[in-house]
Amino acid sequence: MKRFNLFVLAFVFLFVSVNAQESFCTEIKHKQIKTLQVKVQGEMFSAPIIDLNGRKVIEINFDALSHGFGRYAYTITHCNADWTPSSLSALEFMRGFQNLSIDDFANSLNTTTFYTNYRLLLPNNDIRFKVSGNYVVKVYNEDNPKEIVFTACFSVQEPRLNLTANVSTNTDIDINIEHQQLRFEIDYRNYEITSPQTDLKVYVIQNNRLDNMVTNIQPLRITNDKIIYEFNRDLIFKAGNEYRRIEFLSNKYNGMGVQRIQYHRPFYHVDLFPDRLRTNKPYLYDQDQNGHFVIRSSQAEDPDTEADYYIVHFALESGLLENGNVYLLGNIFNNVPNENSKMEYNEDAKQYEKSVLMKQGTYNYQYMFVRDGEQKGDTSPIEGNFSQSSNEYRIMVYHRPFGAKYDQLVGVTNITIP
Repeated sequence: MKRFNLFVLAFVFLFVSVNAQESFCTEIKHKQIKTLQVKVQGEMFSAPIIDLNGRKVIEINFDALSHGFGRYAYTITHCNADWTPSSLSALEFMRGFQNLSIDDFANSLNTTTFYTNYRLLLPNNDIRFKVSGNYVVKVYNEDNPKEIVFTACFSVQEPRLNLTANVSTNTDIDINIEHQQLRFEIDYRNYEITSPQTDLKVYVIQNNRLDNMVTNIQPLRITNDKIIYEFNRDLIFKAGNEYRRIEFLSNKYNGMGVQRIQYHRPFYHVDLFPDRLRTNKPYLYDQDQNGHFVIRSSQAEDPDTEADYYIVHFALESGLLENGNVYLLGNIFNNVPNENSKMEYNEDAKQYEKSVLMKQGTYNYQYMFVRDGEQKGDTSPIEGNFSQSSNEYRIMVYHRPFGAKYDQLVGVTNITIP
């Protein structure tokens, strides 16, 4: 009986441990780290996805707010489609060693804020990937290996499928009002899939947001060479609105959306024009970049090390939105609703406020409301929903045949509307 009880306890512990695995996302975890970018090297707005054994590489670029050489190192973890760690060992998913130092760095030049810019390219001379799928890089200071300062996520694909997709504002909910609906096909005539309903995992992502990502999608029909996803209410997204845009490239003049720039030792401060709710306003077209940002400075030849840091003051004029919190949304905040993006309500000024140390450049952002007890955000209460809005959708198809140990990324496509 005693052995039986110990067995039951061990089984329960194992079950809880397996089901409590951390799901990773690109996220800054230390206040010293700023302007984390995970991208394909040389490409401004593309998703961080490269081909297995291809020529392109992932660039992880970040700043540490110091002017002394801080030694940062990294480990790599292979992940399942849901960004939980896979069962593969490092020997199975990569060639090379863990806990390598990031040696490509340079101090800032002629800036009021001292920082060191770091760059890591993957794969590199020390590391090669053996399999496709999702990967997370965990970066830590070598003086304190137990403290992860940020995580950076990217994917490696081995294209086996052909995907075609389109987005319509004529949806199963409304017609040309507040929503957008996806339809797509997977052509697998040159690739064997035994059981598409169970072996495939399809993920659909809007504007790099993971909080409203759609998973567990089932096809409408399957033919001898195609898998068709259409008339599916899970593929209907709130259309949202165009992203708001700001630009500050110099302390000599006010850029787009900037009301004033003042110097209060030790920082320049950028006061933005207060934003207002757009829920009951008419739709206005604006050529936004769907949440992306670009580091730029009018005085810099190399923005990575010569662009300065300013304290940027955001303000949203609004009454208090009860039973939840307001967050800034965009790639500069890694689209993660946390303390780095959470706004505070100023009762006296009747507005939400947030001051953020940001590098000179051009930024897209929106406001997102997250209700208490929920993880999925909603831009509707502040930004409104307009079917004409430009949005960027990414469809990712993973394949795990029966008996396989990991999710292969076998197809990716991107589509932008309009």
